[in-house]
Amino acid sequence: MDLLNKNGVLKARISSLQPFVWVALFALAVYLLGKEWGGFHLDELDDALRRIGPWHILAALGLTAASLLCNASLDLVALRWLRKELPAGKVLGTALIAGSFSMNGGGTILGGGAIRMRFYGQYGLGGGEIAKITGFLMVAGWLGHALLAGALLCVSPPDVGWFSPMVGRGIGVLLLFSCGGICLLSAFGFRGKPVPFLPPWRLLLGAMVISCFDWLFAGLTLRVFLPEQIPTVSFLAATAVGQAVGAASHVPGGVGVMELFITKLSAGMVTQPVMVGALLTYRLTYYFIPFVFAVAAVAGREIWARRHWAKVTVDSTGMAWSAIAPRLAGMSALAGGFVLMLSATTPMESSRRELLEKFVPLPFVEASHFLSSIAGTVMIIVASGLLRRVRAAWWVAVLMAAGGMVFSLLKGFDWEEALVLAVFLASLLPFKEKFHRHAGIWTRRFSLQWWAVILSIIGLAIWFGFYTSRDVGYENHLWWEYSFDDDASRLLRGMAGSVFILVSVALLQYFRPAPPRKREPQPEFGKIMEMVSNTARCASSLALVGDKEFLFNFEQNAFLMYGDQGRTRVAMADPVGDEDKFEGLYWRFMEQANDEGMRVAFYQVGAAMIPVCVEMGLRIYKLGEEAMVPLDDFDLAGSDYKKFRKVMNRMEREGWLFEIWQPGVVAARLEELRAVSDAWLSHHSAREKGFSLGRFDDDYLRRLPVAVILVEGKVVAFGNIWPGNGRDELSTDLMRHLPDAPNGVMDCLFISLMLWGREKGYRWFDLGMAPLSGLTDHQFAPLWSRIGGLIYDKGEAFYNFNGLRAWKCKFNPVWQPRYLAISKAWDLPAAILDITTLIGKGPARPRGETVSTD
Repeated sequence: MDLLNKNGVLKARISSLQPFVWVALFALAVYLLGKEWGGFHLDELDDALRRIGPWHILAALGLTAASLLCNASLDLVALRWLRKELPAGKVLGTALIAGSFSMNGGGTILGGGAIRMRFYGQYGLGGGEIAKITGFLMVAGWLGHALLAGALLCVSPPDVGWFSPMVGRGIGVLLLFSCGGICLLSAFGFRGKPVPFLPPWRLLLGAMVISCFDWLFAGLTLRVFLPEQIPTVSFLAATAVGQAVGAASHVPGGVGVMELFITKLSAGMVTQPVMVGALLTYRLTYYFIPFVFAVAAVAGREIWARRHWAKVTVDSTGMAWSAIAPRLAGMSALAGGFVLMLSATTPMESSRRELLEKFVPLPFVEASHFLSSIAGTVMIIVASGLLRRVRAAWWVAVLMAAGGMVFSLLKGFDWEEALVLAVFLASLLPFKEKFHRHAGIWTRRFSLQWWAVILSIIGLAIWFGFYTSRDVGYENHLWWEYSFDDDASRLLRGMAGSVFILVSVALLQYFRPAPPRKREPQPEFGKIMEMVSNTARCASSLALVGDKEFLFNFEQNAFLMYGDQGRTRVAMADPVGDEDKFEGLYWRFMEQANDEGMRVAFYQVGAAMIPVCVEMGLRIYKLGEEAMVPLDDFDLAGSDYKKFRKVMNRMEREGWLFEIWQPGVVAARLEELRAVSDAWLSHHSAREKGFSLGRFDDDYLRRLPVAVILVEGKVVAFGNIWPGNGRDELSTDLMRHLPDAPNGVMDCLFISLMLWGREKGYRWFDLGMAPLSGLTDHQFAPLWSRIGGLIYDKGEAFYNFNGLRAWKCKFNPVWQPRYLAISKAWDLPAAILDITTLIGKGPARPRGETVSTD
């Protein structure tokens, strides 16, 4: 385990450099762009932008729509490959929204992974199937780009000093040969055997062509904004290379990187002001406008989905915002803060400057300009808190947005920025109760990825400010000059304030001492018993075993049960209580664990919590599938249950008795059950376990009803019962029998308990999980899925995986997936070892009351 931990630490340190690599690439690209674009005046850029007319915009929007439709069509091909049938309209809608998010955010918080997981999950696809779709899209996207770029580079490569036509054609030939080779591998295999990670060649070829047109339309969108006389094919080749490098850099949206390479490769084809104007308009039409429509589509979809849930005090708009509030509020805060900072770094328009001189005193202008920069910086910093539904972050964001509106008007009559902030404020004010979590926003350490996002946004705003003032030479006296004309002086003071705020927060987080490990005050066990008895999910009865600690929300109406082992803090199953509080509990659990230097693991997570885990940036691994028997359809009629009828006939013939003992009876006859349990443990050379399993403990057994089979008045088999509230679910935990019990006695126990549950009105019987079942070894399956599938198929010598699933299949269950969610992929081995140790330790003695059922 020490070796695993050391390897994990090493990998974590290597991976921790990734966000800084993003920032470094972005900063380098911006620096080089500044040098490339430094040879013209802003008036020339204004003239270039005026040259772009309405017909250019309409043509670009049409090409953008064609590109996005091609991209979305790849989802249809992926589903055909998976042999999954979904309505084409739903698939295209999901793909268009997810694609727009991914284009702008890539692998960051703005990415479309959570969108695909949420929408396709609601359409009935599992997490593994969605992962296969994602893998297929990645392969098809890059192959399509290679096909297009290869063809363009071979026909007419760009001709710049460091990228000669010979180099371009060489790269093009290599790309085309790569595409052809991959298609041949897909068609004929390798040494006569199919290549496991490639789909059938017809599907692959079709996906490549569709992706090729996607990239082609994207390049033509930019081409529309440029003069007619430039060589189209050469420019498209330069654009293809720039798009590829921007995507490969993993900088969100390829911002800066793509522009740099397109500018360098198209040098000599078009003047700099025209190129810059075209690139800015391209960002607006191809990236920003689709993203706005995608955000509106997500909001509209959530409103429509919840139209029947509306109550008198909460309309459907509020319900929709509740579901998407953290992500949209965080993104809006980043955008609003960037707008404020960008406005503060831009020179004032001359016409507005004249109005300011007439109506606003200079001290108000100077103070508003400085405070506008501060407000923008703070809004960018608190975006992380909005994502986590933190109440304090809501207050700060509201105050900064309101102040930013006033400052924007006073510093230059910037009504456009004030309007943006007003929209943000209007969307945030009515939903204060949705940001209900009490947590730190300044001292809570940001992830490195968040720091990368913050530094990139603030760095871009600062660079733009210095770029617009590049004609003003730096002198020390600029810091102390105050007049309506001193834009450069205001820029220096505003940026200094922003950097001061940023450095202060970084130092506060870095030097804050790590909080000592402390345990939440544990409530009276009676409260836990009450909440468990009011929960439909019978797995919540694991809280009664007595070996777990509990993390409650502040309202004390929901809790998460967990245990610590080594450096892993393991949450068991889904939370219990008010479902609206589950997301906040997950966030709080992870934050507390991170503060204490613990890795987190969410064990046996249900499908309903997967979107939350994805939003938190956790890695998801399928553990297996849980067998749920629908009791409404369970009876002994029909050929499927012929064996069950034989068991029950034998039970009646030989005088076996099935009884339900309520907790009072269990307490009186506990020694009879202990004799069966001890004999079962001795026969199997086993010891009691815990955490995810119950154990034979006097207090635990006295709390719950027990189902028993008696032969001639003697208990030969028993199972304690987990009853779900509302007669929704029923299950059994301990299942033990005497070694010399009659053959078929456990089948008799389960059949009798299911028939009893059906008679009492229960809807489902939970047979528990079949470990590693339902994992796939498909070509695009994750490595964990392939390893798990191999263990399931070949590991019978160590555990009866197939036998356990086959036994449960006799009852015709509905299989529901269960997952493990952890922070980092390299934590998986150590987390599994710690979880296994935690289960094998066995629990401490519990305390509490009893639950009964009739």
